[in-house]
Amino acid sequence: MVTEDTDHDRVAMIQHLDPDRVDEYLEAHENVPEAVSEQMRASGVETFELFVEDDLSIGYLEVADFERYVEEYSDNPECEAWEREVGEYKRSGVETDDAEIPTMDHVWSLEDATE
Repeated sequence: MVTEDTDHDRVAMIQHLDPDRVDEYLEAHENVPEAVSEQMRASGVETFELFVEDDLSIGYLEVADFERYVEEYSDNPECEAWEREVGEYKRSGVETDDAEIPTMDHVWSLEDATE
């Protein structure tokens, strides 16, 4: 699910890693290809954070238009190659063949709280 507000979309993505390959996944992210970072920025990504605990990976992003980002990122051959590489370390998550990105449902934020 994408949380939309007036400035950008906020998205949390969930991926399950192969427990035997978490270290390889972490090592791969020490050298994310510049082309991937450049495409993310060009597609409107303002913030991207990646969190890992055990075999669970959570990606958080703020982007001008999530659908546009997915389309443009998925169409880039270098990004597709990157996703195939890190896909080797996952049990489920971002799939390169169908461009399906598993997102989490937004439940609550401090911005929703009233004083």
